[in-house]
Amino acid sequence: MYFAEIVSMVKDVVGGGDDLLARAGEVAGRFVAEGLTVPGELHRTGFVAWSVAPAAAAERIRREVAQMVRDGVRPTLGSVCWFVLGEAVSGGSPAE
Repeated sequence: MYFAEIVSMVKDVVGGGDDLLARAGEVAGRFVAEGLTVPGELHRTGFVAWSVAPAAAAERIRREVAQMVRDGVRPTLGSVCWFVLGEAVSGGSPAE
């Protein structure tokens, strides 16, 4: 899943609003911090997880989303990062 999909999910739950993007950034950061999702990039070989601790990854997501909010940028395919289910959800490694 990519970040813009999280924005859509948050919108479905809370409705629209000026702070939708910021709220989605908080949700994505929390999912990562709690191990529910693993952030990374898509490459020709597949998903490559960021090589940082979950807390650092969550903070990076929050920072990048805050920058998008300041710049008035809407998320697109691949913005911020991609996600796979984390061990807490999948019961195995992020690649499974």
